[in-house]
Amino acid sequence: MSDKSTQLNKKVLRFYWERAKAYPLMVTGLFVMVPATIVINQFLPPLILATVLKRLSTGDYIANQPWQSFTDEIILYTLLVLSGGLVLWRIVDRLVWILEGNVQRDIAQIVFNHLTSQSADFHANHFSGSLVSQTNKAITSYIRVADTTWFSALPLVTSLVAASVILLSRAPLFVLCLLLFAVFYVTTAFVVSRKVRRISADHASAESKQTGNLADVIGNIMAVKSFAGEQNENQAFSHATTHTRSLLLKLMNAHQKQMAYFSGVSRTISAMALILAIISVVNFNADIAVVFLILNYTSNIVDQLFTFSNQSLRNYNRAIGDARDMVEILNQKPEILDTAIPEKVRMNRGSIRLNEVTFTHKGAESSIFTSLNLRIKPGEKVGLVGQSGSGKTSLTRILLRFSEIDSGSIEIDGQNITSVTQTDLRRAISYVPQEPILFHRTIAENIAYGRPEAEPAEIEAIARKANADEFIQTLQHGYDTVVGERGIKLSGGQRQRIAIARAMIKNAPILVLDEATSALDSESEELIQDALWKLMEGRTAIVIAHRLSTIQKMDRIIVLNKGKIVEEGSHKDLLYQKGIYAGLWNRQSGGFLED
Repeated sequence: MSDKSTQLNKKVLRFYWERAKAYPLMVTGLFVMVPATIVINQFLPPLILATVLKRLSTGDYIANQPWQSFTDEIILYTLLVLSGGLVLWRIVDRLVWILEGNVQRDIAQIVFNHLTSQSADFHANHFSGSLVSQTNKAITSYIRVADTTWFSALPLVTSLVAASVILLSRAPLFVLCLLLFAVFYVTTAFVVSRKVRRISADHASAESKQTGNLADVIGNIMAVKSFAGEQNENQAFSHATTHTRSLLLKLMNAHQKQMAYFSGVSRTISAMALILAIISVVNFNADIAVVFLILNYTSNIVDQLFTFSNQSLRNYNRAIGDARDMVEILNQKPEILDTAIPEKVRMNRGSIRLNEVTFTHKGAESSIFTSLNLRIKPGEKVGLVGQSGSGKTSLTRILLRFSEIDSGSIEIDGQNITSVTQTDLRRAISYVPQEPILFHRTIAENIAYGRPEAEPAEIEAIARKANADEFIQTLQHGYDTVVGERGIKLSGGQRQRIAIARAMIKNAPILVLDEATSALDSESEELIQDALWKLMEGRTAIVIAHRLSTIQKMDRIIVLNKGKIVEEGSHKDLLYQKGIYAGLWNRQSGGFLED
């Protein structure tokens, strides 16, 4: 296994250990209770039985008086068996459940917070389905690691220590051989299982990709059906499932070879225990009690060693393989970070300044903006026009810090946007994209997402202002209608009006509209144009539009070409100049700007 893979495996285990350490009392309790329970339940009762056997073999009892002869042993044995099986294991089990529940919750929250803090580029480069799959695996894998630790690994260590302590004075040669065998067994177990760990990690990654492919197709099922792509998608998914199955079979073969090896070693240890027991009696005059303890403890420990190599290592390998992808993501710092000591936000008027801004898309060879300067006054309505690739959407991305600029600065109301948190920055900006994305929640919840504390009456008033109330009232459940994943149950115009209502209720000083009407029919456009002008009242607005008719009334229109401002002015002024904008206006077809 490569050093990188080994380091990643350690990171997985360290990640889980750090989460568990957050609950020191429960962890300490388990480290005390588990060994105590093992000793009381599995090692002291055989010791009492050995004492009874020794007394029976030597005649150390009262004839015809079994109860009087062994009263203490019977009572103590019964108490140990009942306390170990009925009481102590129940306490251990309860502690494990509580600890695992707490840690699962913490892991889920840590992963969620980390994923939501990642940049837009990060999410653009990862399947959402794979991220969900990796999150679930990271959470469930902790249970596998924790259960294996508390119920297999720690009991095995406890058993070796307890057996050694009890038998050291009775059969020192056996103790030495037992420890040597145990060290050899566990060491070879980790070495032999390296291949299994590697294949298990590959299988887990293949499963995540398969889940991502499934989510991608289901999320775009209408595109699949519209383009009659079912057969192609079925074939592609079949390749993914076949690859996953081949890795599973490869994992099975490696695991079976591993088990064959450990089965042979385990049986060798059992045979050696019998030989050592006989030697102890013949050569060292050991009594029947020692023979009983040697055979009993050896059987117990061999069973645990085999379980460790068969199930425990398999659980560790599977858990580490399943969690590796997400732990690797958790070790990736977000590309866009907040400043260590953010300033208190002062963005309430809406003036915008871009000072000598240079920006390059990640992976691009040339910059989209080079020393760009732009001033927008508070309350000014600005339209952005330009051919595809001219930098319109890029400008909105850097304003919202979805992408980071290379140099220069962007200020809102004189405050550098990097001096405040991303959350505070985006609270000052309402963003309405071309394709509004709604949550699989009610209409009321989607509107209130702009201000979660909004009352129902406020939500309805805003919906009326956004020309959305009329169609909402026609729905069977009105504002309690669940809109489906990404708002699929609503039409494009209805989704857009919900998005506008959400922006209205947010009541931010700056509004960014990214081609918000380009894909709508005339009737929807008229309703939305009316809603948009209501939305823009009293706010600074930046409007990107391919349909030039939607920006005729803007205070200023800026024409971008290859990342540069080549023209700016009112609609009337730009037509009079007979430059690029006038040419675009004259070439419009059906109100759209032709690329």
